[in-house]
Amino acid sequence: MAGLFDLVNGDDLCAKLDHDYRRLSKDFSDVFVAFDFIITAWHLLEWKYPGDSAKPQRVALYQEYPILELCEHLCVIGKHYEPTNPKHQSVHASFRNSPWKRGVWAKGVWDKVWKDELVIKLSGAVKDEMGEKLTMEQFASSVMQFWRGTGGCPKESNIGGSAI
Repeated sequence: MAGLFDLVNGDDLCAKLDHDYRRLSKDFSDVFVAFDFIITAWHLLEWKYPGDSAKPQRVALYQEYPILELCEHLCVIGKHYEPTNPKHQSVHASFRNSPWKRGVWAKGVWDKVWKDELVIKLSGAVKDEMGEKLTMEQFASSVMQFWRGTGGCPKESNIGGSAI
């Protein structure tokens, strides 16, 4: 078996990343959609450059682009809650920057008064390269810039023969 349903190659996972980004763009504070986006953003490296023969290319991209190190660390946090591999040094903390618990007010009621955003506080070499912290909107924009540029995803992706 190769792939899952209509997701059978790297371009298909590029389309999924585009889809996740469009969902996230509607509400950058939606942690469920942020999780989907992060997991896809990291695993896309293996889908776009699969197998042992492409390992040198994956390693070179990882070493050159700190956004990939950040994707990996966030992915590991999301999937395993606590990274145990000491190589994960790019995320100091992640938190919701809001004075209210999620759902206390109807969406959009206080948007101009109080922010509700997901924030990633950086550390290590990624902090040196990308700054002290990123909002989910800034992170997602950087991820898309990488994948649509150097990462090799087409600007518009199709899956199953139709644009999503």
